[in-house]
Amino acid sequence: MYRGPMVGAFILIAVGIIGLIANFDLIPRIMIDQLWKLWPVIPLAIGLDLLFRRRGFANRPPRSGT
Repeated sequence: MYRGPMVGAFILIAVGIIGLIANFDLIPRIMIDQLWKLWPVIPLAIGLDLLFRRRGFANRPPRSGT
């Protein structure tokens, strides 16, 4: 199942929600600054997802117990 556009849509929605919450001061500014330091995790996670999906690790059937 191809889910590329869906993942992108969820990322954009999450970024938008975080931006709105920050603009309305519902979370402390220091917390936004700390989260911003973790932005490289997003492309890393996307890259790993693409890598494992292409190699077929995500589509392998589960092993049986016998």
